[in-house]
Amino acid sequence: MSVRPETTSRKIVYIEEFDKRDIDGSLLCRNIGCKNHPRLPYRKYCSKKCNKEFRHWYYHNFYWERVRSDVFKRDNYTCQICNRSYPYRYHRRFDRSRKLECDHIIPRSLYEQNGYKFDTLENKIKTTLEFFHNHNNLRTLCSDCHKRVTSKYLSIKLSIPRSM
Repeated sequence: MSVRPETTSRKIVYIEEFDKRDIDGSLLCRNIGCKNHPRLPYRKYCSKKCNKEFRHWYYHNFYWERVRSDVFKRDNYTCQICNRSYPYRYHRRFDRSRKLECDHIIPRSLYEQNGYKFDTLENKIKTTLEFFHNHNNLRTLCSDCHKRVTSKYLSIKLSIPRSM
């Protein structure tokens, strides 16, 4: 008995959070700042140019692997605490290292205390760009230093009594 390989169809995933609508409820081009309606062959964009611009913007600001890779390059693959450099390799255009991690200087869990919300699309974009993926709030640490920093933060956080 032979098994026939299934044909795989290319699935396109749309993140509906980025959909925009006009006052009549009609879909608008997804690209930031564009007010045109989508045109065929695109379902979410008015042109190839807008499609490309949005994908570039999304890739460089929301795709964690890209952000992380940029931080590693900026910090020259060196732990910002112990100053040890580590080897890296490229994997699917991203930098990989077994010993390096990307650390949030101000922990992600403190986004609300820093005035950010994650309720509307505008607030999600603002929180992600200005807090979660902000290069100024990210640094390269080796896994040992990252464990120490996280442990210290958690011990302080857990020792502070919460007010009700």
